Amino acid sequence: MPEYPDIYVLVRSMNEALPGLTITEAEVNQPKCVNLPPDRFREAILGRVFGAVGQKGKWALASLDGGPVLALNLGMGGEVRLHGPDETPDPARERVVLRLSGGAQLWIHFWWFGSVHVIPPGGLDAHPQIGKLGPDPMAGDFTPERLADMLQGRRGAIKKYLLDQSFIAGIGNVYIQDILWHARLHPLRPANTLDFADVQRLHAAIRRVLEEGIRWGGGPGEQDVWGHKGTYHEHLQVGYRTGQPCPACGAPIEELRVGATMSYICPRCQVW
Repeated sequence: MPEYPDIYVLVRSMNEALPGLTITEAEVNQPKCVNLPPDRFREAILGRVFGAVGQKGKWALASLDGGPVLALNLGMGGEVRLHGPDETPDPARERVVLRLSGGAQLWIHFWWFGSVHVIPPGGLDAHPQIGKLGPDPMAGDFTPERLADMLQGRRGAIKKYLLDQSFIAGIGNVYIQDILWHARLHPLRPANTLDFADVQRLHAAIRRVLEEGIRWGGGPGEQDVWGHKGTYHEHLQVGYRTGQPCPACGAPIEELRVGATMSYICPRCQVW
């Protein structure tokens, strides 16, 4: 599933490729992924010109002239890829296909639960999913003090809150592994037991790992709009490295289930 760095890299590439291009045709091959009937969806975007592309958590938000936003969420994984005018999309695979001025095509594919929504001007806060997202973990106002306030009174496991998109937007089960390792926190540690020094380490670890994900072009299987693949998986510290030595102390990495997700930890560095 794409997470914050993966969407950041995708959005960055979309910002290089799409602004100024006009949507000339739109094909909806999976009507359930759009938030309007297909005819109304096409009517809302045809003739619109792409502007700047932004991000909110795991959503890419492409502004269109006149004020609407084309909001893309790849769900459990997928691609937003540019293709040439002579290429032919497979309607059984590509959920939405946009043909653009100049001949390029934008193919939008996802495996499960993806969305391609048209949001009216000023409607982001009212969107049933985007409007409920928590703060951006890379924003300037996401400070250690703010994180400490957010965690006050939270009795559940720290991992639970970090994965909750209404708590913090964009962190998933790939990047959280090394976030908790850098912070020296066990995933089952009750959130309300963290002191301010713990929170400062956690805040620094969130920024560090997300920045590293961006630096390496995103995680395993993720691509930008041109198909360049991310290599963050080659730089994991403990995530998905069961039995391999911890980079800090050499202890074998262990795995444990936390709720519905798997965690990878160093049993020495991340003591509960």
